[in-house]
Amino acid sequence: MTEGPKGLARALRMRGGASWLDLVLGAAGLGSLVLLWWVGSRTTTFVPGIGEVFSALPQFLTQEEIWPDVLATVRRVFGALAIAMVAGFLAAYVMHRGGLWGMVVERYVSIMLGIPSTIAALLALFIFKRSEVGVYFVVSIITFPFVALTLLQGLRAADRRLDEMAAAYRLPTMAHARHVAAPHLIPYTFAALRNEYAHAWKVVVLAELFAVNTGMGARFARAFDRFLLVDAMLWLIVFMVILLGTEYLLLLPAERRVLRWRGSGKEAPA
Repeated sequence: MTEGPKGLARALRMRGGASWLDLVLGAAGLGSLVLLWWVGSRTTTFVPGIGEVFSALPQFLTQEEIWPDVLATVRRVFGALAIAMVAGFLAAYVMHRGGLWGMVVERYVSIMLGIPSTIAALLALFIFKRSEVGVYFVVSIITFPFVALTLLQGLRAADRRLDEMAAAYRLPTMAHARHVAAPHLIPYTFAALRNEYAHAWKVVVLAELFAVNTGMGARFARAFDRFLLVDAMLWLIVFMVILLGTEYLLLLPAERRVLRWRGSGKEAPA
């Protein structure tokens, strides 16, 4: 009984140290970007200054015409990522089952891993013209192979003894999925979601450059083509704030909350 509080205190100290380390590393990374920006603005004529960009930020954010494009990009990211997660799970399940279809899907996933995002975006432009479907198509086919491989690792790492025990006690299918399969696959699902979330944002912006006339990528390209460098930097800042904000304020807290049971049942080493 005495080891419980000690183990909990040790775990809290380790978690606090890891949190501080993450903050320090994140601040160092942000500081290096700001330093590079400052150096670029001082040594070149095509990088706007930090003060010039941030002084234009309030007026930029109050423009009503920018928000439909922001919401369009956010909708495409979450919609395409949802499609990729479902397709990745189905592909992982088929590959895990093996057989002819497992081999076919495995070869298809291997091929899709090697397709560059730019080629996929151009292909979608040729097939779907300037259609909304092209953006979803590009993001889905680029991100779902990575999701499939991560979930396949989870399926292969499952403890077969739990399945045998569930079969011995005649556990219903839904109960088996809820109490055995889901707790094991949820960490892998969050890992795949976090890994591909930033990837999906980058691919969406790239697809918007080629396939559609709306969205943050299209607005960034329009500003760059007209040599409106301050507007291009403002769109880049909005992109980074939304990407990092949703990841650290939504995804990470949700992952910690869902997986909080994993640390509570582990006994800390003496």
